[in-house]
Amino acid sequence: MSPHHQEFHDLYVAHHGWLRGWLRGRLRCGFAAADLTQDTFVNLMEQPAPPVLRQPRAFLQVVASRLMINRYRRMTIEAEVLRTVGWMAEQDQAASAEDLASTRQLLGQVLAMLTHELDVKSRTAFLMARVDGSSYREIAAHLGVSETRVKQYLAKVLLHFHTRMSNAAAEPATCHE
Repeated sequence: MSPHHQEFHDLYVAHHGWLRGWLRGRLRCGFAAADLTQDTFVNLMEQPAPPVLRQPRAFLQVVASRLMINRYRRMTIEAEVLRTVGWMAEQDQAASAEDLASTRQLLGQVLAMLTHELDVKSRTAFLMARVDGSSYREIAAHLGVSETRVKQYLAKVLLHFHTRMSNAAAEPATCHE
C-alpha cells in the first residue's frame, strides 16, 4: 500500500464513525449522514495531492459542511422546480403556444435533471417512449431487450420520478429511516 493510501486509510478508520455521528446530529437522518460521510471521504480521495492535516476533524467538518450546504441547495432548487412544473400543469388548458413551449422546455430541464440519476437503459427507454413517442417494440429493438423488459424500465423510471416528487414535496431535511 502506498504511503498516500495508508494515510487515507488511517484517516478513514480513525474518523469515519465520529464524522458520521457528527453529521447525524446535524441532519437528524442516519441515511443522509452516511451518504455525506462517504461523499466527504470520496472528496478527499479525489484530491490530486493529499492535504496536510494538523486538525483532521476540523478539516473533515469543513468539507462535510460544504457538501451539506450544496446538498440542501440542490434539494431546494429541485423542490422549487417540481412545484413550478406542478403549478404550470394545473393552469388553464387553453395556454398560448408560447406558454406551452416554455412549459415543455422547463419540463425537459426537470426530466434531464432527474434522468441523470437513472441507469442508461432506463433513461433511454423513458426518453424514447415519452419524448420521441417510440413504441415498446421500437425501444426493445433499439436496446436489444424484450418488450417486457422495456415495460420494467419504464415502471422503474416512473417509480423513481414519483419518489423524487414525493420527497420534494416534503421538507428538504426529512428522513425516512
